[in-house]
Amino acid sequence: MPLLGACTSNIKVTGDVPRPLIEPLPLNVELIYTDEFKRYTYEEDTRGRGLRSIAFGEAQVHLFDSIFNSGVVLNEGDTVSNIVVPDLRITPFLLDFQYTAPRETKLNLYEIWLQYRLKIEDANSNEVADWVVKGYGKTPTALLTTPASAFDSATNVALRDVGAQIAIGFRNQPQIIDFLEQRNRTGVVQQQTINLNADPVDIQPEELLPEGSFPE
Repeated sequence: MPLLGACTSNIKVTGDVPRPLIEPLPLNVELIYTDEFKRYTYEEDTRGRGLRSIAFGEAQVHLFDSIFNSGVVLNEGDTVSNIVVPDLRITPFLLDFQYTAPRETKLNLYEIWLQYRLKIEDANSNEVADWVVKGYGKTPTALLTTPASAFDSATNVALRDVGAQIAIGFRNQPQIIDFLEQRNRTGVVQQQTINLNADPVDIQPEELLPEGSFPE
């Protein structure tokens, strides 16, 4: 078992998350990514754990683009300057990233835990929902040849877990159901335009769960 005592250093996750096959909702959605989210790199500050850093900012952006491109009409803010005002604006934040390696657990597994917060607002910046989603991924060492490929694979499994929960759960969130019903009753259709090239608002994620409650 060559990976059991192996260590690695700097990893970049590939971001292998396919688009889910789901029926799109009748919503125009704008995704807002902070610079920190787009460039996120986990830096390990504990000596002896083997992993120095793991970069998956691009991978998590790919995840949310894939999920919401399938589930709603996604506004492409980076390709046009003026479009119809979105029904919803969604800003994702990574709240927590944790991992274990075989050298720590004595199990032949690499494990990844992710926790995201989705801040969902309407076109007038009124809060619609504040949703926390967790993901878990693991990779048996027997299936891989290097620690880097194991971390990459386990992180992608965790991202897929997050993506599956969002794809299935978004439309079932009570606040989203209420939002759609209210819009259908009022028959409001957004006709204003906005400039999506403006810098996103820097919103800091709040501590939503008590310390020690993640991972389970």
